[in-house]
Amino acid sequence: MSSKNVGTTKLSANIATIPPGGVAYAHIHVGFELILYIVEGQVRHEFGPGLKQVLENEAGDFIFIKPDVPHGVFNLSNTEPVVAFVARSSADEWDNIIPYDQKQQD
Repeated sequence: MSSKNVGTTKLSANIATIPPGGVAYAHIHVGFELILYIVEGQVRHEFGPGLKQVLENEAGDFIFIKPDVPHGVFNLSNTEPVVAFVARSSADEWDNIIPYDQKQQD
């Protein structure tokens, strides 16, 4: 749900899936907050400058990501997908997301 399909003005939400062994490569959400609720699976979340902070999360966990914080998410399973509910403080669901190159930041 976003401004594009239901006309939201300040929020968007969707279900995200990371396939077995998959990665949501490092990126930055420019100017908006993000909350994820892990429905299924286990992830490693690398975040912050240089992606040097690491947390592992599993089904039932919430993850809060501040605006402009680089982060990447890795599915820890080679056999099961990760499924998460994602809510953003931006109505533009996939806009204002930029890649983060850790090598250029070190």
